[in-house]
Amino acid sequence: MNQSNKDQVIVLLQPFWDLDIDKRIAEAYKDSPDLETVVVGHYTVSEISGYSKKMISQLGQILDTAFANILPYEYQFNNDFGNGNLKDDITTLNTSIGANDFATASTVLSRLVYYQVVNGFWNKVMEKDDKKRFARIVEMESKINLITEQLSKNIETNKSILQGLNFEKDNIEQFVAIKRKELTEIESLLPAARNNSEEITRLHNTSIATNESINSLLTQQNTKLEEITKKYEEERSTYSTFQQELKDLKDSFNTEIKAGVKKNTDFDAMLISVADRSDTFDNRIEVLNELIGKEGAQKLFNTFNDRKNSLEGPIKRWANIVFATGIIALALIIGIFTNFYGWIGELPTEIDWHYLLINSIKALPIMIVLLFTIKQYVRERTFQEEYAFRSAIALTVQAYGDIAGTKKEELIMKAISTIYSLPSIMKDRSNSFFGYRSKILNETMKELNQTLKTFKPE
Repeated sequence: MNQSNKDQVIVLLQPFWDLDIDKRIAEAYKDSPDLETVVVGHYTVSEISGYSKKMISQLGQILDTAFANILPYEYQFNNDFGNGNLKDDITTLNTSIGANDFATASTVLSRLVYYQVVNGFWNKVMEKDDKKRFARIVEMESKINLITEQLSKNIETNKSILQGLNFEKDNIEQFVAIKRKELTEIESLLPAARNNSEEITRLHNTSIATNESINSLLTQQNTKLEEITKKYEEERSTYSTFQQELKDLKDSFNTEIKAGVKKNTDFDAMLISVADRSDTFDNRIEVLNELIGKEGAQKLFNTFNDRKNSLEGPIKRWANIVFATGIIALALIIGIFTNFYGWIGELPTEIDWHYLLINSIKALPIMIVLLFTIKQYVRERTFQEEYAFRSAIALTVQAYGDIAGTKKEELIMKAISTIYSLPSIMKDRSNSFFGYRSKILNETMKELNQTLKTFKPE
């Protein structure tokens, strides 16, 4: 242990004595009648007090001698006491005692005592002849200090209890005095109370008789009240029934009035609609007369013939596309089966079904494109043929109408409906990739057919 370590330890000794361990033990265990029976860790609280003071006293004495220079500052016991150093353990001891944590203080105290035992100065600081006497004196002094502190705490507690008892005694005496005063007042008021009791008895008898009269009158009034209430309820029920009948009658009149107003409004609207439709029907009759005439047939022919001629360009274009696509598809398919003519690999020498299947799958997109172009060409060609057919029908509508005689109108209407219908390839198909929707045109044709069936031309 060097001088610096020795100074650090010496500084911590006086704070231990300032803590006054006996006072703190007495305060912490003031409710215990016998401190010799209170065990904390390995020691009783009395032993903690005695051993800690003995350990600090002997450590202070040994540090004043040259023997301190050979004592270890740090220690490691390799047993239950563990390891540490004097500064940290004494600091922990002082902190634990200051916080009344005597369990921690007991653990640290055991290690410090073991330190002095190992280094041989636990019982060798004093002269051998005075050792037992001093130890006995120190033990008795610790017990006396503990008993003194405990008595001090008990005296303070007894004083506070005595003060509380004196206070309660004063309160009881005051309460007894008040009650005695009240008892005197009651005794003085007793004659008056007896007189009042007789008066109360007389008044009670009188009130009983009066109460009987009142009960009789109350019974009569209750009977009359029940009769009046019954009549009131009957009148109220009659009035409610009459009021409901008036309300129902009023609602019925209002409903009839609203129905009459609505019927008048609907009639006016229907009259206006009829007048408007009269003009519309006249216009439609004129249009039908024009369509049924020869000029209508000529116009139909020109319309469909123009559409047929307009399809010549797309048909030629798609024919060229089909031809070019066929040549390219043929070249690509041959190239696939010959590894593109040996450019990207050797020409196949053996052909099996695996080879054919794989190359067929490779050529499948090319075939799909070729089939698509062919279908588009067929579609355009079908349009042209249907419009050419319809233009021919348009020229024969009027001629066949004249031959039909009485069925002329029916023949013309069916012919017009057929001519104006969509080409067969363009009719709605629920799952067709090339299907078309023409809801507006279909509705127009239905309305025209309905009009033709309803009104005949003059």
